[in-house]
Amino acid sequence: MRRTERVVLVSLLVTLVLVVLKFVVWRSTSSLAVLSQALDSVVDLVALGLLLMGVRVAAKPADSSHHYGHAKAENLVAFTQTLFIGLAMGVIAVQAVRELAAGGGGAEAPVYALVLLGSSALIDAVRIWFLISAGKSEGSAALMAGALNIAGDLGTALVALVSLLFVRAGHQSADAVGALLLVVFVAAAGVRVGKRSVDVLMDRAPGAIEAIRAAAAKAPGVTEARRVRVRGSGNRLFADVTVAAGRTTSLERAHDIAEAVEQKIAEVAPGADVVVHVEPTSETSGLGERAHGAATRTEGVHEVHNVVVHAFQEDGKTSLHVTLHAKSDPGISVQEAHNLSERIERSVTAELGEDVRVDTHIEPLSRTSLGTDVTAGRPDIVKRAEDLALEEPDVLDCHEVLITSVDGELSLVAHVRGRNSLPLDRMHDAANRIEKGLHAAFPEVGSVLIHFEPA
Repeated sequence: MRRTERVVLVSLLVTLVLVVLKFVVWRSTSSLAVLSQALDSVVDLVALGLLLMGVRVAAKPADSSHHYGHAKAENLVAFTQTLFIGLAMGVIAVQAVRELAAGGGGAEAPVYALVLLGSSALIDAVRIWFLISAGKSEGSAALMAGALNIAGDLGTALVALVSLLFVRAGHQSADAVGALLLVVFVAAAGVRVGKRSVDVLMDRAPGAIEAIRAAAAKAPGVTEARRVRVRGSGNRLFADVTVAAGRTTSLERAHDIAEAVEQKIAEVAPGADVVVHVEPTSETSGLGERAHGAATRTEGVHEVHNVVVHAFQEDGKTSLHVTLHAKSDPGISVQEAHNLSERIERSVTAELGEDVRVDTHIEPLSRTSLGTDVTAGRPDIVKRAEDLALEEPDVLDCHEVLITSVDGELSLVAHVRGRNSLPLDRMHDAANRIEKGLHAAFPEVGSVLIHFEPA
């Protein structure tokens, strides 16, 4: 911003000097071309003053009143400049038409007026180059608009210079014709700049919105990119993105999905400020997932598992029976646990409809407890676990068994290998049969976990 301010300030001072010189020359020559140049430079003087104020405001960081920063001040100034351009071109057009209607004006063309206009054109060309260079490097719409404004001034200086040369040759109407051509050119350029400024001020969605939507939909864990809102401010993009994920997605997983969306968007819109909101899927979810999600949303529930949904056909109607296990604080009373069950049942019923029965089992949330590795002391259990595993046609080997004693109860973990393409339901069925076999052989064994690994 310091470079931007410096460029604008230098241009402002140069314009002030040119305004004074042009008015002095106009007073001594009564030249309409010089007067129009002086008026155009006055417009430039005002516009550059607004531009200097605009870039200073735009450089301010976001605060409690302007959460998205102050960059739109540049677009506001750029739009204001286009209004000044339109005003100046309107005045020139009216003067040109009057001269043509009168058959030519009475402008004089002394040498010093030609020198002034030539010097003004050269100075304007240098200023345009500096403003465009700074505008591109800083991404400043206001500087680019300022360059356009001075380009109009350069054009009027050249037209005035050529017109005075023709006036010296005896062609009085040349000034008016050239001025009208210039008005058309500058007005068209001004409309383009004004439209861009209005688009930003009115939060018109930039062209990057479809690329951002596609990038969000590709993020891991996202089932749908539901809403994408994008706005521009200065050279930055701000995006609000809503995506859908599974209803049973945990808070931590939802955070990971949001970060994945931000990373994908950064690939197509570097530097964009992105806010991601993760919502649960609805119509595309299965009954079990919907019941799980409804139970999880109930206040006081820490974890939900073993969700089973059965459908019954009675008298042409379909009714549902849902059973589930929910974990809560271990210190709650029987009455509090019963109240929690009723809240869970109401939540699931509201999700699945009135023709549903819900039965819940409330369990205490497990605390961390001290255990003892007793694997070496129970080779009989290890041998039986290995035999039961190898009896399963889908199990290739059983390569690790761990037995732990916690508060007098044994728990077992067995690692087995299966085919890489083994379906989940067959893997689960095999694990259930191994677990039942161990419980039948050793009643003292409580929790059994069969961990499948690919071959």
